Amino acid sequence: MKMQFENSHEYAQFLEEIKMRLKSKSRRVIDRPELVPAAVLMLLMNKNGAPHVLLTKRTSNVATHRGEVSFPGGKCDDDDPDTLHTALRETEEEVGISARDITVLGEFDHYFSIWGFHVSTFIGSIPHPYSYLPNPSEIDACIEAPLEIFYHERYYKTEIYHFEGREVPVYYYHFNGFEIWGLTARILTDFSRIILRGENQC
Repeated sequence: MKMQFENSHEYAQFLEEIKMRLKSKSRRVIDRPELVPAAVLMLLMNKNGAPHVLLTKRTSNVATHRGEVSFPGGKCDDDDPDTLHTALRETEEEVGISARDITVLGEFDHYFSIWGFHVSTFIGSIPHPYSYLPNPSEIDACIEAPLEIFYHERYYKTEIYHFEGREVPVYYYHFNGFEIWGLTARILTDFSRIILRGENQC
């Protein structure tokens, strides 16, 4: 897919292609009722004629993933009607982005984390620039990272983790002094391979 845009029309075409590819792919789902349901939102934007993705650096006060870079999102509440609602609610609570400013493109694959969460992943787009209102108890920084870092897989190292009897590659990316790794890096790498580059899903 084209990763540079001459105008807003080309960016709109980019988003429409992502929407179509998400709709047509066979989404990986997880049937693990013992896991805690959660949802995250990968938000794209057109910054300086190139797609960027919004990430957050979590504070040291949160229950899990302290100090790590992640997507907006979190655990499902009992009164959330569905996981998309969770992702939108958590995004507004964490960084102040209203659901009315988000164009939801579709749902990507499900993941499970070492913390015991079943994570639903949604893709969306927001206007740029946007005035974020990060919750200081949860978020230290909002990061607008170029999507091409993950599209071209410019990680600086990989490590193999042994988890539930499997060897799992873990990717580590750097951007502006932030380290992006773990499940966030896994989702961005998979999304780039499967949706942006159109490779077959493993």
